[in-house]
Amino acid sequence: MTYYIKFEIPGKVKAKQSVKFTSSGIKYTPADVKSYANWVRLCFQKEYPKHLPSTYHEKQLRMNIEVHYAIPKSFSKKKREDALNRIVRPTVKPDCDNISKNICDALNGIVYPDDKQIVSLEVEKYYSENESVIVRIYDSQK
Repeated sequence: MTYYIKFEIPGKVKAKQSVKFTSSGIKYTPADVKSYANWVRLCFQKEYPKHLPSTYHEKQLRMNIEVHYAIPKSFSKKKREDALNRIVRPTVKPDCDNISKNICDALNGIVYPDDKQIVSLEVEKYYSENESVIVRIYDSQK
């Protein structure tokens, strides 16, 4: 299956967090969550500068998010090799659902009109030499 869109988000993944409240009860989104969402948008726009979200109006989309974590320094040579061969995979935070929420929301109005169009979503975690996230978006009707 071919994909419509594929782009990379270099660096450590940042998950969506719950809205926080100040001591006076005012709601706010943590700055690092906003910053990561902006980084996601910037990475997409760098790869697809002329993309119009209306191109995907009412399409049913499938999204694959591949998260690459740094290999811990404490891993033995064997475990490091297994990590690079995708035998040993990360079972660390952030949770897959929180990762996808941040990325899907960040791409609203940029890639597609609304993330409600995503009818299938897969998040995979792997170890790698370089921390990053690779996002692939497919037309689920093909």
